[in-house]
Amino acid sequence: MPRKSKFRRLTDAVSSGGLLIPHLERALVSSGNTWPEEYAIKIHNKERHWDGFFHPSSHITPAEMQLFYVFHPKYQTHKDSLSVDTIMTFQVGSAYHALVQSMLIHLEFTTPEECEVHFFSDVRHCSGTMDIRKLTLLNGDTLPVEIKSAAFFGKDTTPPPQYIQQLQVYMDLGCEEPQEQGLLLFLQKQHPHKFREILIQRDEKMLNDIYAKWNRVLEAIEFDDPSMLTYPCHERDTQSHRECPARFICRMGPPTGERYPVNA
Repeated sequence: MPRKSKFRRLTDAVSSGGLLIPHLERALVSSGNTWPEEYAIKIHNKERHWDGFFHPSSHITPAEMQLFYVFHPKYQTHKDSLSVDTIMTFQVGSAYHALVQSMLIHLEFTTPEECEVHFFSDVRHCSGTMDIRKLTLLNGDTLPVEIKSAAFFGKDTTPPPQYIQQLQVYMDLGCEEPQEQGLLLFLQKQHPHKFREILIQRDEKMLNDIYAKWNRVLEAIEFDDPSMLTYPCHERDTQSHRECPARFICRMGPPTGERYPVNA
């Protein structure tokens, strides 16, 4: 019985037809004494710094009007301070990413040079850092990987739309040449720390919609005219309105009950 328990996750992973997880978990189980006694977990914070470019991890889902105020040099709303809770979320998430990256490097699915690879596109006014630019499967196929740590796994296997959109941009701009598919790799934070993988196919329409939105924002900033953008970008007093960094300077105004700052 203990042996069946030990290999239950591996059997489930193989039966699901996964590309990476069955081989990853088989290697973890069979590595035995070859697993290193220690390895470094490196925390990366370089994407936390403002550089004036669209980041796939942050600037795909916000509405056009919000992006206008975030990127317009007159308003500088990106300078809002981060809370301790947010900063700790960044740190813990980065640690989970580094853990998975170190595992995959040790098991020779990738190399240090292919992890945390920064890219920049002047054409798309976009920059970012890929978790794994190139992961090599046992059959020789390669694909980029975006790692996500998840609080828990429910029955729904559909990833949040913003994760798919983020990976689409990485597949298009972050690799040496555009990729036709990429892998979302989830690691459950709590015990039993299950993995889940979702293969994402390139979606030209999704990419065009993202780039068109960014182009409209840049054009509105160039002419200092947000009237060409989608307005209103969200409904008054919704969560997105209450949390919007531009709520005190946007034409929509602050949420009900909030006052404009004295220096607004």
